[in-house]
Amino acid sequence: MIPLGYELGTGKRVSIPLNHMVVLGQTQLSGKTTTLEALVARSGLRAIAFITKPGEKSFRQQTLIPAFFSESTLEEYSKYVAAIIEQKMSVHLGWRERGWIVKLCREYERAKTKSVAGYKWKQPKTLKELLANVETALPHLRGTEEMICMQLQEYLKPAVKEIGHRQFSSTLELARGINVMDITDLSDGLKTLVIRSVIEWVHKKGRKIIVIVPEAWKFIPEGRSTPVKLALEGLIREGAGVENYVWMDSQDLRGVDKMLLRSVIVWLFGVQRQKNEVANTLASIPDYPKPSATEIMQLGKGEFYVCYGTTLVRTYVQPAGMEDEHARSIALGEEEPESWSSIARNLDAGESWPGNGSMAGRMSGDVDGYQQDRGSTGNQNLQEEAPSLSTTEEEDMWKEKYEALKVEFDQLRASYDALARKIGDAGMSVPELPERTTITGEMGEWFEKFPKESLEATYQYIRKRLRQENPDDLLLGIQKPEIGVKVERKIITVEANGSLFGRICQLTSEGFFKQPQGAKAATAEAVRRGWCHPKTPFMRVQDPLEKLAGMGFLTRETDGYLMVPGMKITVQESQ
Repeated sequence: MIPLGYELGTGKRVSIPLNHMVVLGQTQLSGKTTTLEALVARSGLRAIAFITKPGEKSFRQQTLIPAFFSESTLEEYSKYVAAIIEQKMSVHLGWRERGWIVKLCREYERAKTKSVAGYKWKQPKTLKELLANVETALPHLRGTEEMICMQLQEYLKPAVKEIGHRQFSSTLELARGINVMDITDLSDGLKTLVIRSVIEWVHKKGRKIIVIVPEAWKFIPEGRSTPVKLALEGLIREGAGVENYVWMDSQDLRGVDKMLLRSVIVWLFGVQRQKNEVANTLASIPDYPKPSATEIMQLGKGEFYVCYGTTLVRTYVQPAGMEDEHARSIALGEEEPESWSSIARNLDAGESWPGNGSMAGRMSGDVDGYQQDRGSTGNQNLQEEAPSLSTTEEEDMWKEKYEALKVEFDQLRASYDALARKIGDAGMSVPELPERTTITGEMGEWFEKFPKESLEATYQYIRKRLRQENPDDLLLGIQKPEIGVKVERKIITVEANGSLFGRICQLTSEGFFKQPQGAKAATAEAVRRGWCHPKTPFMRVQDPLEKLAGMGFLTRETDGYLMVPGMKITVQESQ
């Protein structure tokens, strides 16, 4: 099992099995990249991912590797070629087209006749050899066969040329953690062939490797074949036996091949906002019980519904580098998810931080239990455990806070000086303000390395000391909520012989509402006293009763209005 994060609301640890997985959610809103990075970091396996478009967010902890390409070694080479054509032309080939492709992928010879020149070709092993076969056959073809060869030539010519001009790696050397292959500058067709090459290599030669397939809707579409889809079919069906796994990343399920999705064991459903995609997401979640459409649309960044087996739990995914206590606090709602931003910026700048999820730091522990090997963390330099506020944006923020505090301090100092003068005039001694205290020891080293105005750094230091010395104090502080209530007493002054509202106030002062009385009973009493006409509707009396209830003098009970205990009433009699 791989530790994933913590259940929202309860703070319980959530783990998932190491298997084929799909991560869904809107780009930039769900946190798919951060989730994949965290899972790779805690899995202990090597992983390979791809950057396929300019500006695409990549992983924080990654190893860049050169693009790898190899010719297909599939025994049925014609399937590989048919997949290339289907992806290029966005069509599904029929039996006639496939039959001619099979013919081009076999050794063939046509004898010379009086009307037709003879020609022949060999069984191709590379795309370049296939292109030569196409160009040999094309002058002798008409109709459907000619159109198929023209499409093949249209695709193969630039692809073969691009392969010949690019320096591709002939071997794959994967480091521990996430290995990223940047193929943004390749044509769409060649991107597909590179990803296919990697998948085929992992299937035949790799062990304990995770292949992260980006934009599943594009590379493994439903209804037609692609080289990536063809290679994945073998890996996803046979790879788990040697701990090779496929992790797919997609914004939604629309257009993704359902045959491959049937082999997926772990599903992570992130936020969706479009109505149809929300419906597709809910249709893919088993009924035990199923979340509502609103809950899917309101998922935050880093929040996923985790589904495998009979498990369905709403989870906050712990990013690589975040401490357990921090992630659990976010899941419980005690801290905002944005509290991770400053730490993430430090990691982006290459600074160290406790629990950074690096393979050297984490993998020495037990992966199943996520027992991190902290070594002698308690004796390490404090600078390694504190966030450094080095960016221009944060410097400006702390400078602004410092200036505001400085103004407040100057005002307090002026008030103190004025008070001191008054006390001195009265003949009393005035204590001097203490000079700046020199802090020694570990705390002193802390403030020498971090600016005093760095409140975040101070907070992190105090939090660390509480965890080390007495964790119960930290929990006790969290478990002792305090509510301050300010009570405002309303005062109303009315003339009893004036409006109907004044008459109802008189009834209240006389104790008429010491027992619950309805509007009809109050109307009957007002009629009895001659304050209103016998045909007066009780709704006219209910209006002042509601007004008194809204002001806090009466309460609405099931059987009428009741006077609030302890209410002070003063009656003044005029001559």
